[in-house]
Amino acid sequence: MRAVLIDLDETLYEPGGALIRSVDARITLYTAIHTGLPWPRADELRRDLWREFGTTARGLNFRFDLEEGELYRFAVDSVDPAEHVVPDPVLDEALSRVPAPCYIFTNATLRYTQRVLGALGVSDRFSGIFSIESARHHPKPAPLFYRKVLEALGLPAEQVALVEDNARNIAPAQAMGMRCLYVGRGAAPEGVVRVASIRDVPEALRAG
Repeated sequence: MRAVLIDLDETLYEPGGALIRSVDARITLYTAIHTGLPWPRADELRRDLWREFGTTARGLNFRFDLEEGELYRFAVDSVDPAEHVVPDPVLDEALSRVPAPCYIFTNATLRYTQRVLGALGVSDRFSGIFSIESARHHPKPAPLFYRKVLEALGLPAEQVALVEDNARNIAPAQAMGMRCLYVGRGAAPEGVVRVASIRDVPEALRAG
């Protein structure tokens, strides 16, 4: 194993927190403004598009011809992560024990990712960031994004591990031959090890 790809939102910090709720609310607001839908229906559409296209931005672009970068600027980059998350020394220590260089692999923007890592106090633990811009807004679980990452790393999939909280984003990596860890509350996908927290990742990776 020569690289570990780690998802950002709700993987590096606990799911359902104020940060992701704030981002989701901004995405719903953007959706309501540009579709004319009332808030409850706009929020439902946000979720539906996320499930179908990987990101709401991708879905709005496909269904309503809205520019994806505009949504990210309005709803993602406008949020200040430091208002919702604080430095996490335990996380920092756990990441220091991961037995290979770590990279963020996220459907979020580069600017947002950098600010989240800074707010958590773990920026120095990552050798690079693969954000939504890295694959020209083709989000996980699109296989194109995974291939772009492997090309950038110059590594075969078998030498890369993925740590992810969304089971559907694990499937392409697993099919390519990556080793995968599921950080989530539900059952892990078949053949994938589940860990309770990102803090358990170093030991799970060392155990193979």
